[in-house]
Amino acid sequence: MSFASRRDASQSSSVRPRRADLLNRTFTNARLVISGDCRDLRLPSGASDSLKGRPAIQRSLILMRISRLLLLSVLAAAVAGVVIPSAGALTFPDEICPVAQGTVIKVCPAGETAKPYSMQIKGREGTGCVPYVRFKSVGALPPGLTLSSDGLISGTPTQPGEWTFWIDMQDIPSWEGGIFWCGDDKSTERQFSITINPGINIVQNALNPKVTFLNKPYPGFQLSASGASSAQTWSVKSGALPPGMTVGSNGVVSGTPTAAGDFTFVIQVSDGGRSDSETYTLTVVEELKITQAKPPAAEVGQPFAMEPKATGGRPALSWSIEGGGSLPAGLTLDPTTGAISGKPTLAGSYPLKLAVQDQLGLVQTVDITVVVATKLSAVKSALPVVKIGKLYKARLTARGGATPLKWRILGGLPGLLPTGIKLNAKTGEFSGVATGKTGLYRLRMQVTDKLGVKASLPIVLKVVA
Repeated sequence: MSFASRRDASQSSSVRPRRADLLNRTFTNARLVISGDCRDLRLPSGASDSLKGRPAIQRSLILMRISRLLLLSVLAAAVAGVVIPSAGALTFPDEICPVAQGTVIKVCPAGETAKPYSMQIKGREGTGCVPYVRFKSVGALPPGLTLSSDGLISGTPTQPGEWTFWIDMQDIPSWEGGIFWCGDDKSTERQFSITINPGINIVQNALNPKVTFLNKPYPGFQLSASGASSAQTWSVKSGALPPGMTVGSNGVVSGTPTAAGDFTFVIQVSDGGRSDSETYTLTVVEELKITQAKPPAAEVGQPFAMEPKATGGRPALSWSIEGGGSLPAGLTLDPTTGAISGKPTLAGSYPLKLAVQDQLGLVQTVDITVVVATKLSAVKSALPVVKIGKLYKARLTARGGATPLKWRILGGLPGLLPTGIKLNAKTGEFSGVATGKTGLYRLRMQVTDKLGVKASLPIVLKVVA
């Protein structure tokens, strides 16, 4: 059995390993090349170099031990049916990216811009340590493409043109995690070329609008494609648009949807030899509307409650105040229900923009004004004298309160108006021609507003002849 050495690029010739390390590494990295007499043994260069300079007796003992160990491994492999492969020079196969005629450049399949690209580069079986090899590129691949260490060229090209570059393929030796019989890190490289052609690409990746309303005409949306010739044909490749809607051969999406729901479909454009497709989703719902939002009467210190209503859209709904307005002090808005409640503390007029939004992002607004009145009070003032037989008019006064107001007589002495004089409960006005007796009529009057708030005051009507 003869021995030959193969230089191990990962080991420095200046390092002298211990004998135990040498035996271990030699047994692990030694490679049997099965030749005619099955006796050719090659040792890693680190092991061969380490034997140099040793006494002849020591070298003989080490080689004898190595021979015994390798003989045992060969016999064990033979019994177990293990075949330790033989390898030729590392090279690329012809069938992957064939060489262009008249050149040495391997030409890979062409790609298109904006279309995913994938090409697996491999080493030729039976050469080097294939498939235990790694790859790297030297030079620029088409923009958008990359080469992985396992030889996969992939990505999405972004620019048309022709790119020529080198690919380096290298054995992965056993000491770097390769197969146990791979005892070198030799490499080879070849020049490759990939052409990227301009692709036809649909510009829009979503419809606008992507939500439309049941039984309402869709505003229409024009699809377009870049890189296409003027002779474009648009069609539905798969799925279905909402009932009542179509995509024309000119790429216009239009119609009046007659069913609600989410509709997903694929639209394709073709200019003859090339095509592109895009997936779209169109949602059809009933139109979102605010149906009830009239504020009730409000008064300082009195409970206030308002709950607007909305229909359509896609629940759940959320409510808010937009446009920079603010609620009266003391009132709050529930964003889930839209309810406005509380006790206002400051009178005034508050214009607001009330907004509701659904889960699809649809928004509807309505302008409202919350008017907060001051607290109701009755104003005490002297009334003019009533003259028998003469037309009489006088009015009671109230401040604040939520209109309408209502007046009534609570009592007094004698507790009745003079004969011929009447009270207008809505206006608080006394009117008529007195026909009764002269005298003083002491009464207690009460005013009540729309919210039930009450105020009272005493009055005196003096009747004279």
